[in-house]
Parts: sequence; structure tokens; C-alpha cells
Amino acid sequence: GITIWRTEHYPPSDNLHTQDADWNKQLPVVRGLRDKAQQHGVDLKFIYTVWSPPASMKVAISDNIERMIGVPHPEGTKGGGALDPTKYNQFADFLKQGVARFAAEGIDLYALSPQNEPYFNHYFNSCFYKQEWYPEMLVNVIPQVKATYPGVRIFGSENLLDMEAADHNWQWFYHKQILDNPQAANAVDILAVHAYTDGVAPSTGSLLGQYWENHKNIFAEPMSKPQWMTETSGYVSTWEESYYEPDDDVKPGAFQIAIDMMSALNIGNVHAWVWWQGSENPGSGGTIGPAVLMNGLNVGKKYYVSKQFYRFIRPGAVRISATSNNSNVFASAYEHTENGTHTIVLINIAETTQNVTVGGAGLPTSFAIFRTTSPDASDDNCENIGTYTTGTSLSMPGRSIVTLQAGGTPLATAMNGAGARKADVFYTKEKSEVHVYPNSVKNEPLTIELSGTSRKAPAKIELRDVSGNTVRSFKAESEKLEISRGELPAPGVYILSVDTGTGIEQFKILIE
Repeated sequence: GITIWRTEHYPPSDNLHTQDADWNKQLPVVRGLRDKAQQHGVDLKFIYTVWSPPASMKVAISDNIERMIGVPHPEGTKGGGALDPTKYNQFADFLKQGVARFAAEGIDLYALSPQNEPYFNHYFNSCFYKQEWYPEMLVNVIPQVKATYPGVRIFGSENLLDMEAADHNWQWFYHKQILDNPQAANAVDILAVHAYTDGVAPSTGSLLGQYWENHKNIFAEPMSKPQWMTETSGYVSTWEESYYEPDDDVKPGAFQIAIDMMSALNIGNVHAWVWWQGSENPGSGGTIGPAVLMNGLNVGKKYYVSKQFYRFIRPGAVRISATSNNSNVFASAYEHTENGTHTIVLINIAETTQNVTVGGAGLPTSFAIFRTTSPDASDDNCENIGTYTTGTSLSMPGRSIVTLQAGGTPLATAMNGAGARKADVFYTKEKSEVHVYPNSVKNEPLTIELSGTSRKAPAKIELRDVSGNTVRSFKAESEKLEISRGELPAPGVYILSVDTGTGIEQFKILIE
């Protein structure tokens, strides 16, 4: 259910280093993601980050941390160094080159970051910015990028959250410099941080909430900027924290991801949460390491916990007030007017089962229940376990996460841009004549209810593949039609088109 994908804008290889990748190696991935997103009607946002400018634009740094103009950085793109301030025009051209590469593939790059983690001299591609150098770069470079690509958004500084938000740190780093420089603040559209404490270990627990509160109050709200978390990893694939032998360290587990994501959403009003790496080549016996959500196509608890958020809280959703009178249960709620959906995420942090009752003004009468639990409990993996009726008791196993989903189809989004087809627009009208359930068809029948229709002829129903080809046709002679699993096509995503005679409604259906 991802809707945002971050990659590196690689500098060219030089006489010191061959880059890990380049545009030719990235291109099949970009095209594959673009085509898959279009196929399923997902408005996937492509963003890129610079880890290092080209080596030709970098200079060495003196012992007293000053830029040595005219002295090339001895390690090229690796090991830090600094951007040469006399090369700001060339650096702007380099950033525009990255945008142009996506544009050539029919992709409007959503956003770019001019530097990853600017405080660190990493052994890999990296570039150091003294605190005052970063806003200086923004003021001199970004207007040139915007002049050519006014629609692209700029996010940064991508420094660590605890450095930008801890009480003893925030006065000294990049976002304070941006706050104090109106031109630099005008150049940045989104304040982005990485949820690490040291560049490797993830920020987690109660301190994370304090950091998000500080960052929101000190920087995001005064500058009227949305907050993004654009990189985190370091969680092991077990449910709870556990010892990870290769690093000789105890790391947080999958359940902590859920708590940390909700902390960012509820306390920080974060608009994006971007994992470091989605997958890696199959290996290590299918072990899912701390850096990734999958090993090949082998998925685990980290994947399913993330799915509880990604798949149901879609772009355009607005977080609405949700409070819990149970100190063991955290809640976060969302409304998506265009998709007609309501989404509530609940986390039970207690070791024991908690019975909760969900209520509130304007809520739907019922929700589909999706649940992920520990292997020691029911071992659900974002399973649809039934229907919750609003106002009744809902049982949550200890240390579990539940997503309640109502209305519309969560993944349904109108496509824009090249390749868009009318059949790719899925919607449910506010006062729909058609109700389709379940959202995901396994062994049960697909039910289509036509309540409230005034028809003189049977409703015409077509099931189409994602290319728009009709694979099954049906007629509804009465107000309710049940289509058995045997009458449905092979597993996959399909478009259900219902012509009631008074209008046509379309739905995205997953057949398993």
C-alpha cells in the first residue's frame, strides 16, 4: 500500500569511486514502479535525495571546519567534504538533471532533498554542511531549480530528529538556521527529519513523542510547514525487541514500529513516514534484516504492521480527533472525503486483552476489522477478521494492532497524467445506490446490493481486468446479487462496473 518512494540522485562515477548505481540501473525500477502504480490506480509519489554532489563540485574541509576553496575533497563523493560555494549554479543544474530524468519517463517528481544527513561524514556518499552553510545553499540554489520546475517541492534538512528537536540540541542545528533566515525558510516546502538517534538506531519510546512535540511547536507550526519522516530502519522482525547477533545489540521489534508511527502521526502531525528500504535480494535463508521490510517476497511482522497504516490511511485523508479513556489503548482516526472512507487505528500496549467500545458523532454504523497480533496470540497478519458494529465491544488481544475500515475502497484513487483511463477512476457516491462487499473476496460470495434503485431493466454488471477488458458479465434481476467464488475469475485486482440504469458506479475488487 505504499504511496511514496524515495531514491538517491546519484552523482557520476569519478576516478576515485564507482557509484553503487546510476540512472541506467535505476531506470527499470522506476519504470516498474510507475507502471505498477498506474495499473492499480495508485498516485505514487516519487521523491529523491542527494547523498553527495558530484566530486567536481566538492572541496576539502580544513581542521577548523572551513571550506578550502580550490582544494578538491580527497575522497571524491565519499567521506564528507563540502559543496564548493562557487559551484552553486552547477549544483542547481545537477538537481534539475534529476528532475528531468523522471520527467522523461512521464513522472512529475513530487519532491527532492538537496542533501542527506548533512551533519555526517559517512564512509559512503556524503557531504558535510556547517549549520550556516545549509541555508546559504538553499538561498543560492533552490530558486534556480524552482524557476525551471516550479511544481517540485523541496524537503530537508533530513538531519536526525533528536538533533533537530531534543531540548539540548535544537538551538544549534539546521532547522533553527532555516527558521532564522526568511529566504531559506521560503525555499523549503517540507521539514524532513530521520527518526534515528545516531544514524543507525531508531528513535523509539516516549522520547520520540517529546521530539515530535518540540519539532512541531518550535519549527513546523511557526513556519507553517508540514513535517515528514523520510528515513528509519533498525527494527528487527520479531514482535517485541530482541537481541540481534550481527550487531551485538538489542533492537526494537515490529510492534514498536506501530507505536512509533502513531506517535509521529498523533503528536507530530507527520504527513509522510518513509521506510529506508522495502526489500533486498533473497538470501540469508529468507531472514528479514533490520534495514528492510521484506527479503525478496518473504514478508513478516514488520511488513504487516506497516500495512495496517499504509494500506488504509491514503493520501488526502485528514486526521480527526480521537481520544481513548483506556491508558493501554492508543487511537488515531482519519476521514477521506473523496474516497468516502473512515479509518481508525487502535493499538493495545497491554499484555492482556482489552475490550474497547468505539463511538462518536458521524461515525459509520460498521467497520471491517483488520488485525495483526503476536505469534504467541492469534498470529494474525493484517487479517480481515470480521465486522465491527459501532458502539459494541471490540476485543483486542494483548500487544496487538487493529485497523477499523469503513466506506469506499481504501486503495481507490483517481489516476492523473499519462496513461490514465476512465476505467481507472474508482469511487462510491455519498448516497450510493450500490453496495459491494466484501472488499477482499476469498471463499465467500461477492455480494452486490442495489438498494434504493428505480430500474425498469436488470442492472448490468461487468468485471474487468486492470487493462479494462471485460472478463465476466452478470445481470442483477433483484436488489441483491450474490456471485459465488466459482463464478469469479482467477485471483487478482479487478474493476467492478455496475450500470443501474440511472448511473454507472465502479469499484476496485481484490479476488484472492
